[in-house]
This record gives sequence, structure tokens and C-alpha cells, in this order.
Amino acid sequence: MSLSSLVPNRSLGLKLIIVCALVLLMAIPAMFISYIAFERSSRADEVTREVSARYGGEQYISGPILVAPYAAKHTDGSIAELGYYAVFADEGQAAFTDMVTKIRKRSLFKVPTYEGEGRLTGKFAAIDGSLPTGSAQVDWSRAKIVVALSDVRGLNKDVTLTLPGAFARKFQPADIDDLQRFDAGLAALEAAGGRDYIQTPRKGFTKNGWLRQERAQTYLSVDISDVVAKAEPFAVTVNMALSGAQRLGVTPFAQSTHVSMGADWADPGFQGGFPPQDREISNAGFTASWSVPYLRRGIRAHGRAHTLGALTAADKMMTVQLVSMNNPYQTVNRALKYSVLFIGLVFLAYFLFEVIVGVRVHPAQYILIGLAQSIFYLLLLAFAERIGFTPAFLMSAGATIMATAGYAGAVFGGRRFMWRAGLVFALVYGLLYSLMRMQDFALMIGALASFTAIAMTLYLTRNLNWYGLTEPRTDVQSAEKGQ
Repeated sequence: MSLSSLVPNRSLGLKLIIVCALVLLMAIPAMFISYIAFERSSRADEVTREVSARYGGEQYISGPILVAPYAAKHTDGSIAELGYYAVFADEGQAAFTDMVTKIRKRSLFKVPTYEGEGRLTGKFAAIDGSLPTGSAQVDWSRAKIVVALSDVRGLNKDVTLTLPGAFARKFQPADIDDLQRFDAGLAALEAAGGRDYIQTPRKGFTKNGWLRQERAQTYLSVDISDVVAKAEPFAVTVNMALSGAQRLGVTPFAQSTHVSMGADWADPGFQGGFPPQDREISNAGFTASWSVPYLRRGIRAHGRAHTLGALTAADKMMTVQLVSMNNPYQTVNRALKYSVLFIGLVFLAYFLFEVIVGVRVHPAQYILIGLAQSIFYLLLLAFAERIGFTPAFLMSAGATIMATAGYAGAVFGGRRFMWRAGLVFALVYGLLYSLMRMQDFALMIGALASFTAIAMTLYLTRNLNWYGLTEPRTDVQSAEKGQ
């Protein structure tokens, strides 16, 4: 008994199973195209990092914050702990409102950069004996104001600090992790019993670092011990001119922090744990402002620096992203996730034409149609890099629709079927574009479209004999060819 005698002659049920298997087979070229998109996206990220490094990179700014070294001891008078004591301003403001953006190009890739001047202000209460420091003895004679930046290569001028009625003071690189000089100068901090720290025998002690940070930052400091010694409230202003790329963020560096940002960038994204209270976006640019009260930021007003919360954690930032949300690689990858579904819809349309017209379509022809659908995604990726997603989609979808619809007209024997197939395929690609643009409703649209396609197939094939088919409708085919 031969294999052909076991398989029903011209079985449409078996043909549908083969078509479904071919749909799954078409996932292989789609997967390879996905790898290409991932490689191009990785290359774009690499170029972005290289270009950003030349213009300062992503900038995250902290400060001004008042710091001074402290020491704590055991009951026997020996050193127990060394570190830094941090005091946050009662009120703080940060303003980066006139940032100018510029697109830096390298090959096909574009990186948005910005530059401008910023101002940070902080109002501090008097530093006197009323400030509870617990067992820590703080050396306020070495008090400093500290600011931190992600990348000091983005600084275009010296960073200066101004006090009311005083000359500007320049910031210097902060040596905040080195306590050696403080350890050697502990004679100024007297211990109980008249013995000073420098004379106290060492039993081993702990050196604690600066504020815990989740992002690498460079610290700058300026001495204000003379101001602190007056034991009066004071205010400081930090002026900086900096450049950066892609993102600009500010931490809630004061107990109550107000931040304002603005730039000539029409497509900003707001990130971090604190959304802006007010924002205004237009084709000319954007402005945004934040206000973070003391209790909301979740960090104590003062204390040993290493015990305070991570100031640059994602949920402690106010960040503007100067990157277009319409990333072509991200959108193409989203489209590839639906590739099997939409190749399946095209195959289903061809199968229904085959059933209705009665012209047999060879599995090899289905494979050719599937490859054409896969090449669509490759065209989309190639064009999207140069002209953007929407024009690339229109060009790629138009070329693919013309090719597959023209092929349908040749296979089924008439221009009428070419126009019908073109209409169906245009609806399929229109649906795909809608899914890419309406992210919030993508699942609902995809589910309804899939159900509609299956319901229509059920209706059109309700009287079909799945085990076999009569002779092809040669009269229809001949009539179509004669048109």
C-alpha cells in the first residue's frame, strides 16, 4: 500500500495543516531579522556612548550639601569610627531652564546633546550646639560644601560658589574619601578625661565613606568653615556651565527641593521617582518644574553620611530624557513580535482564495509569500534607520503589498483577485501599523483582529468538504484569464 493511497486526494484539511506548519517555519527568518535588529540597536547604543563621552554623557547632579569629618570613640577612649557628617539644606532650588540642544551625527546614528548654565541654591540653618549629632564629634572647622556630577568632562567653566556679599569661590576636586589628614589632626577633638584622640591608643577603627550612591559621581568641594563658624543661617549659590547627552537629572539635595528645567527639545521624556508638577511642551521646546517636600524624599535632614539613603537611586531622581521616544529599533522589534501572526493572516487569505476560486496553490508558493513578508521587516529596519519609522513602513508595506497582490493575481488567474488581495493585505499592514502606534490598545486590537479572521474563516468554510475537493473551477479561471 502506497502512501498516496492513505492520504485523501486533494484534501483541504491536510493542506490547511501544511499551511499552519509553514507559518511556524516562517518564524525562522523572522528570528534572524530580529537578531539583525538587535545587533543594529547595540551598535547604535555603542555609538551613543562614544559620542556622549565626548560631550559629558548623562548628567546627574547632587548638591550643594554641607559636610564635615566626624569621629566617634569607644568607652575606653579609643577611636571607634571615622567618617563624614552630612547636613542637607532646609530649602534648595535647581534651575536649568535655558538648555540648548544639538544633534551630533556619526554615520547613520544621531545623538542628542545639550549645553547651558545652571544654578543650584541652598539655605542652611545655623550650625551650632543645637544640632544633635549623637556620639559623633564633628570637626566643623573643616566644613565644606560639596556638589557631585556624573561626568566633570561636561563642565565648560569653573564651578563657583557665591555667598551673600562675598566673592565667588571656586570648587576643587573633593578628597572626601581620604580621612588620613583628619585622623592625624584629631587632637582638636578632645575626649573625656582630658585625653585627645591623637593620643588615644588605637584598637582598630572603622572608616566610613560618603553618601551611598547608585551612580558613579565625581565630587567637588569648597571650604566654608569661616561661614559655619559664625553660627548663623546662611545661603549658598552654585553656578555651573555644563554639557551632556541624552539625560539631565537632579537629586532632591535639600529637605525641600524645587527644580525647574527647560530646553529647545520638542520630544522630552520625564523619568525618575518624581514626576513634574507642571510641564509645557511645544514644537519650540519644553519647560517643567518639580517640588519634592521633606517627607516625600525619604531621607533624613542630617546624619552620618554613610547611613543616609542612596541619593541617586532611580526613585530619588528628577530626570529629563532628551531622546525621541520613537526609537526605530524598538518599534521594529515590536513589529517582529507580531510577525508570525501577520504572516499567518496573509497565508490564511491565500488559503481562502484557494478554497473559493478552486485553484491549487503549491506549498512552495506559500513559502515564497512568507519570505516576501519576512523581507518586509528587513526593509522596514533598513529604511527606518535613515528616514524614520512611518515613512519606512509606508515604503516597505507598499512594496510588499504590490508584490504579493500581483503574485495573487497571477496565481488565481485575474486582475480582480489581484485587487482583492491587495485590499486584504493593505488592511493587514494597516492593522500592524496601528498596533505599533497604539501601544496601550495593541493587545486588544490584535486579539480582536485574530478573532475576526478566524470567525470569517469559519463562516466561509462552513460547507467545505475538508476530506476532498471536486475538480478545479476551470470555468471561473478561464473567464478571469479572458478578461
